[in-house]
Amino acid sequence: MPWMKGYPYYLLLSGTISLYMGIFACRFRRLPGRRYAWVLLILIAFGLVSTAAEIMASSFNIKLLMRDLQQLPLLFIPLFAYAAVRDYVSPLPSRFPGKLALLSIPLVLDIALIFTDPYHHLMRSSVGLVNTGGIIGIMMQPTLLSMALIAYDQVLSLYAAFLLAASLKAVPGHKLKPNVLLLLGMLISVISGIAIPALKITFTGFTVLTLLPSVAVVFFTIYRYPQLSPVPSVSDHLLGSAVEGMVLTDRNGVILSINETGEKLLTRMFGPAPFRWLGLSILPFLQQYSSILGCYENQCGGRIELEPAEEENLYCSISLIPLEGSPEEGAMLMMISDYSDKKRYERELEYQASIDDLTGLYNRRHFLNTFNSREYREGEGMAMLLMDIDDFKQVNDAYGHLAGDQALVSFSCKIRNFCKNGAIAGRLGGEEFMLCLFARDEAEALDKAEAIRRAVVGHTLMLEDGRSIHLTVSIGMIYTEDPDMPFEQLYREADEALYLSKTNGKNKVTVGGHSSVS
Repeated sequence: MPWMKGYPYYLLLSGTISLYMGIFACRFRRLPGRRYAWVLLILIAFGLVSTAAEIMASSFNIKLLMRDLQQLPLLFIPLFAYAAVRDYVSPLPSRFPGKLALLSIPLVLDIALIFTDPYHHLMRSSVGLVNTGGIIGIMMQPTLLSMALIAYDQVLSLYAAFLLAASLKAVPGHKLKPNVLLLLGMLISVISGIAIPALKITFTGFTVLTLLPSVAVVFFTIYRYPQLSPVPSVSDHLLGSAVEGMVLTDRNGVILSINETGEKLLTRMFGPAPFRWLGLSILPFLQQYSSILGCYENQCGGRIELEPAEEENLYCSISLIPLEGSPEEGAMLMMISDYSDKKRYERELEYQASIDDLTGLYNRRHFLNTFNSREYREGEGMAMLLMDIDDFKQVNDAYGHLAGDQALVSFSCKIRNFCKNGAIAGRLGGEEFMLCLFARDEAEALDKAEAIRRAVVGHTLMLEDGRSIHLTVSIGMIYTEDPDMPFEQLYREADEALYLSKTNGKNKVTVGGHSSVS
């Protein structure tokens, strides 16, 4: 048969693919239900490659050596199939590796006897070559001891299939189909392992070939659905929550289960995961949040709100819930709530309640609150400037209210340029504005007030229709070094000074009844 000439290369290709799958699966080795699957895939790859080497070898001794090497993966595949299924259907106890080591004792004995068989012949009664369709391989007749050890291996395979079948009773409905596929893929290998000796099939590599369906089914089912498990997980119960992210971790911080919202929130908080969040340890990412890390390491429950960096806009809270009495001792459920929209809404309400819509300056109420909560500065006094745009009613009458609004916005921009070093500015209403600033003395405060007046006089406001407006401003200023002087008294004295500026020709700065030269 022509296709038989390429048979060993098909085996090599299959072995390479299985090896790649094993390396890929190794990324999930810390994840419950996936801890041993990668070992299984590597063993199958080794079995396929050693079978191809047996067929391609030219001498009998090398063929026999390759056949002996094949026994290593073939004998240990059932053991690790049992371990993988046991890990898959339920959390493993801490003593499980020890149990696995005990179960491997007969297999180690079997391997030792196989490699030393030329000296005692306890495993094979005869060894020779067989030619099947041009494929030449080793043919051997096992002894009763060898058949007994093979039967031990098959019992492990049958028990693993039984565990997987029994677990289907607890499988949620939406996971039943992929779990049944897993069982069918495993049964192909188990049944073939029993049938080959009974049917006396001597085709070289046939035993390893029967493992390929299992490889494909296991890989594409488990690793296509990384949260697949016969046991209900966090995502099964809480996947419907569109707001909260659910992250379940074990005692070492490894993420055992995570819903889609949790993946999105972790990615926003810490950036994209190196591969995927499932199976990673959460602890390195929590280093930047010492409060969360401390609670996590001490197994303390609680809710912690995280403030974002200035350039970020993600507001979230993390609730830590230790799962006492769970199968995974020391497990922790992290519930991540994104309240960014709520925070933005609150900030918008706060903005609307404190900022004048037209000018962007503080409104009267927020200006007063900010003034009353100001901090006293050693060695500096405070000046309050009450400002009024001169003849503003005439601007509205002559140019219209839209032009008046433009004038108010332009004037507020001039004031904002002087809001430095802790100064605060607000619109009290209409064309009346107030600026509170710090100065070393009255002369310095007066210089700043004059600077504002000159900035307004020297500016020409251009309207959309091409016309221009020239504004002037009258300013009443009061300076004090008494940090306890109430706002009402400052405002009253500044208002009196503003009145003098208005009655003495406008476009003036008046301090305590004395005006500066315009």
